[in-house]
Amino acid sequence: MRSIKLYIICVLSVTLFYSCQQEIPETPVVTYNDSIYSLKQYKVERDPKVVRNGFGMDIYHDIHLTKDTCYLKSANSTFAYDLLFYNEMAYFPLSTGDYSSSGCPVIFLYTDSVNVANSVKAAMVGQGVTYFNAFTKDSITNIQISKLKSDPYINLSKYRTTIHTATVNGSILLQTTADSLYSKLIIGERFRPNIGGIFNIADASDEAQINSQPVFLVKTREGLYAKFMVTRFKGVGNDTQKLSLQWEAIKK
Repeated sequence: MRSIKLYIICVLSVTLFYSCQQEIPETPVVTYNDSIYSLKQYKVERDPKVVRNGFGMDIYHDIHLTKDTCYLKSANSTFAYDLLFYNEMAYFPLSTGDYSSSGCPVIFLYTDSVNVANSVKAAMVGQGVTYFNAFTKDSITNIQISKLKSDPYINLSKYRTTIHTATVNGSILLQTTADSLYSKLIIGERFRPNIGGIFNIADASDEAQINSQPVFLVKTREGLYAKFMVTRFKGVGNDTQKLSLQWEAIKK
């Protein structure tokens, strides 16, 4: 009788063990269409009236549900961008007491105010289109990964009220606090010739800048990698008000 009871207990234990194993849900493996891994090149409007709320770039996504890019219609847009190009027409106070107007283009990384682990991270890894083209999954080093950083959190819906003040003829007056903020951004203004601190060039529309523009390694919301660069800050002719940029998702 004792052996029969012991046998029943063993059978029940084994059954329970396999039942528990079967109940553990498997983590779904997300696969992306091959087009996600193709080179993406865009010309983006720099006109502040067009990019009033930014131009969002989503690197990894379901191509049947969403698209690569979007001109955001509001600061509270639900478009899940990784990178956001933004330009604000601002007035700078001069020492003479007058004001000078200019655009203030910048690129933000998506930041999660609740869980920083979900924020997009990036690091500058090189310069020029030749470097960009040669950069592959095998180029990624542990040192580069250790340098990946996120931007400080910015509530874009309150961006203008915290960074700017509308005081000059109804236009935006750029506050000095914007300079210190922009300097903390990972991509920020680094793509701007003569201003970003990476390279100087006499003509901001000169296509030769493609050999000097910084290249960034980006870790997206999904925890996947891509390479990104601005290829031309300012176009010519009909593209005078356009910024050229490109990225390529890196398949593991």
